[in-house]
Amino acid sequence: MLFIIVVIEVFREFDDSVFEGLSFDYSSKDARINHATVLLAWYCVLPKATKRVLELGTGSGAISIYLARKYDVEITAIDVDEELIEIAHKNARVNNVTDKVKFMQLSSAMAVEKFSAGSFDVVVSNPPHFAHEGIESPSQRRNSSRRLTIEGIKEFAQATGRLLKSRGAFFFILHPRDLTRWLSAFEMNNLGVHRLRFVFGTANKQSQLVLVKGRKNSTSEVVVEPPIILRKGRS
Repeated sequence: MLFIIVVIEVFREFDDSVFEGLSFDYSSKDARINHATVLLAWYCVLPKATKRVLELGTGSGAISIYLARKYDVEITAIDVDEELIEIAHKNARVNNVTDKVKFMQLSSAMAVEKFSAGSFDVVVSNPPHFAHEGIESPSQRRNSSRRLTIEGIKEFAQATGRLLKSRGAFFFILHPRDLTRWLSAFEMNNLGVHRLRFVFGTANKQSQLVLVKGRKNSTSEVVVEPPIILRKGRS
């Protein structure tokens, strides 16, 4: 006798109110919260056993502060930008999470040397989104916060693969044009991608962002989740 089991998965609707009740310093243009920040914070549903989280490229610390308020976890958040790390410290104090979040001025390559292998249960990252060719900003500082070299992609993936425990989860938000480069880098570091969710500004335009979820030492059997359309009904 043949039995057919049908599994129906209910996907969460995007909720842009994740940062309600939190206060952030927007004095620097590079510290402002954008769509990618909100989307990644919303997408990060931490596994129940999570104790230690690492955020690569934290910026002003918004995602780590949100996770610290929502979950009983210890978070280490790093960024190469000294000014943004100072703002992140201020944001943590204002939101009363200094006991749960530690901000450090480090690159992803430096983090590999700083922390022991397999130290973290979850890695989260909203890296610079323009590894593909494009117009550069006259500001070198703005370029470094918005653009990532191919070598930079490898460093982010290597840090994730090295510092994540076996079967640990990772959550990234990326630019779709760079997705194949990221998928290759993830595979080279034993990071199996399980979920992709594309984000569109409007329904008739190309995707602007893609949310990625996976696990270390896991095969890549990818589920493409329903798209997120930020401005429905607009052309």
